[in-house]
Amino acid sequence: MTEPLRLTAMFIRDLLPHDESLIKIGRIGEDITDFTTDYIGVDALGSAVRQATGESYDGTTEVMTHAQQWQVPVTLSFYGNNAWDNATRFVLLISSQASYELQRTMGIGVYQASTLTDVKIIAGMQYGNRYEIGLNVQFGVSALVDVLCIDTARMELWTENNIIEEFTNER
Repeated sequence: MTEPLRLTAMFIRDLLPHDESLIKIGRIGEDITDFTTDYIGVDALGSAVRQATGESYDGTTEVMTHAQQWQVPVTLSFYGNNAWDNATRFVLLISSQASYELQRTMGIGVYQASTLTDVKIIAGMQYGNRYEIGLNVQFGVSALVDVLCIDTARMELWTENNIIEEFTNER
């Protein structure tokens, strides 16, 4: 499920804007050891849920498109001295015109944040700033399949008396 996380990371980078090297996609072996640097972690902690499925056929190119729309819960972790400012700025900018344009360009949907949690209070830690935002991201996947169509169908029907009937159906 790295593609929706990659797109979400790019969305954050362009919306805030934020240094791309400070945005880390979770579960790829990266450790954050400096809690003063403004890192942002992007991770999916739940299962993706299929919302829709469909297919369409292009008769000109003879290609069938099979598509699905999915929604996945995403957790964003904001670290560093500006963690609160970055987290709240991101939450506010989700409903901006720039956000809508980015979503349309990237082919994703980013829903309003559902939670904003001060993680250091929950963990009982006295160091570093870390705020987590929970939100849902919608994304689509598709596969293109070449399908040959029959322009002219010819059928013969044989009966018990060996009578042949011929049918032709043209597109």
